[in-house]
Amino acid sequence: MAIERATTRAHQSGMIPVLHLESHGGTDGLAGPDGAGGSELLPWDELTEPLQKLNLATRCNLVVVVAACKGFAGIKALQRGPRAPAVALVGPDAAVMPSNLLSGTKEFYRRWMDNSPRLYDIAESASREAGTVAFEWEPFAILAYDAIIEHLIISMRPDKQKLRLERIRQLMLAEKKFSVTEIERRLAFCPHFPSQVELQQFWDEMFMIDLFSENTERFGIDMAEIVKLVTGR
Repeated sequence: MAIERATTRAHQSGMIPVLHLESHGGTDGLAGPDGAGGSELLPWDELTEPLQKLNLATRCNLVVVVAACKGFAGIKALQRGPRAPAVALVGPDAAVMPSNLLSGTKEFYRRWMDNSPRLYDIAESASREAGTVAFEWEPFAILAYDAIIEHLIISMRPDKQKLRLERIRQLMLAEKKFSVTEIERRLAFCPHFPSQVELQQFWDEMFMIDLFSENTERFGIDMAEIVKLVTGR
């Protein structure tokens, strides 16, 4: 696979590639010819692990450009951890004709060669050239942050807290290490939402802060403060 070759080269040379994916695309994934006159589908979710490995090789500097008919359709499918699949994702925000996609993409890479290019400016120029759609760009850190905040808010609902405790109860019962009385005693001290330690570990692994200290300045956040703001505790 081309992504695997790029990963090997990034490890060997230290290069930071821009990964360009161009094909038909939609909410289910990317589509292309199967070599037998038909077509085959590559689900978005199957790209997650290869992209994570490539982004890891670049120390979380990979930009992914999805030049598909609906280039932003699959971004939510790429949010699974433990590592971020890219530092930023770029693509058209709606269905687009091939000619408009070509114009926008050509402008994107022309501007990419600027001195000290800024992704916001590049996407703006590409959108103007495409004409009918906007080339959206999304820092992956914002996607991950939004997902964590949403998860925290949902976890505060009483029904979600009951479900969480029930899942833990069933796991402990299956292990058969404790009596029912002891399980209930332990559950009484169980936090009702993910701990700040768990969330901090998740974030630091996602953006490779645990591996590359320089990423702290770029992506570091204090989960203890965030949990306090969201939960009031």
